[in-house]
Amino acid sequence: MRLQYFFIVATTLPAFLLAHRSTTDLEAYTGKKHLPYNALHHRSKRVSTPYKSEKTDHLAKFCVSIRSRTPRKYFGDNHYCGGSIISSTFVLTAAHCTMDKRKIMHRARVLLIVAGTPNRLKFIKGQSVNVPVKKLFVPKNFTMHNTNNIALIKLAEALPSDNPHIGIIDLPKAQPAFNINYTVLGWGRVYKGGPLASSILHIDVELLAREECAKMLKTFKPEMMCAGNLGNDLDENPCAGDTGAPMIFNDTVYGVVSYRIGCGSITQPSVYTNVFEHLEWIEEVMSRGIRHLSVSVFSYLLLLLTVFQFKFQ
Repeated sequence: MRLQYFFIVATTLPAFLLAHRSTTDLEAYTGKKHLPYNALHHRSKRVSTPYKSEKTDHLAKFCVSIRSRTPRKYFGDNHYCGGSIISSTFVLTAAHCTMDKRKIMHRARVLLIVAGTPNRLKFIKGQSVNVPVKKLFVPKNFTMHNTNNIALIKLAEALPSDNPHIGIIDLPKAQPAFNINYTVLGWGRVYKGGPLASSILHIDVELLAREECAKMLKTFKPEMMCAGNLGNDLDENPCAGDTGAPMIFNDTVYGVVSYRIGCGSITQPSVYTNVFEHLEWIEEVMSRGIRHLSVSVFSYLLLLLTVFQFKFQ
């Protein structure tokens, strides 16, 4: 009798547990137990099926995908960071995006910038542009503890000015205003531990007052900002793959995604580097690049003149 009872339990229990697990797993994945229907519907539109709007289409032209030089298996699988175009030859991103896993700065030749590609996995002829990297710039006072986590990437070639899918974003002329919404775009993971987004996504996050950030974040520094929709039913925060992405208001980049403690949380904000605080450094690096270009052109013309003089003597 005991053996018969054991046999019945042994044969029926796994099926019961499997059925029960599949239901609870589905609820955990979709959030059905925790979110009202309209919130769940909004989440699925923005995350599972990439949310598209006029805002996304307009702002996507300012964004680039930062990748290792060679795809592993297919186009776009080498994306690891985001960035924004601040001139035809410079991209703004986070300093972490210039480092390898050993925390050593990448050699420029191992990186690739892809612009004009809202779909990370699709290269569109006449729209998407692959550009190699010439040089990486990081502030001298950057530390791996996210202090001054900002970088400039000098492109080996200028981005085309006649491509409507590529645009130059404005740099700020003043400090950002707090307690208003900013837009963050990127191809990061659609949820914590999930896959990278195939098409660029955007979220709107509230820039929190510095005092509020300092209370929540022990390592909060003067050049940092924090933002998030705290207490919201939805987790709207940048995730892995969004580092370096721009925080935008009125076609101006005010912040750079620095570290993503808010990913997967509705109670923690994420941290951004304040672009205005680094404006002097940005302008100095960019002007240095222009001066270097001018010297190169002058040297070339001088060499050309010398050759012609020698030829006609």
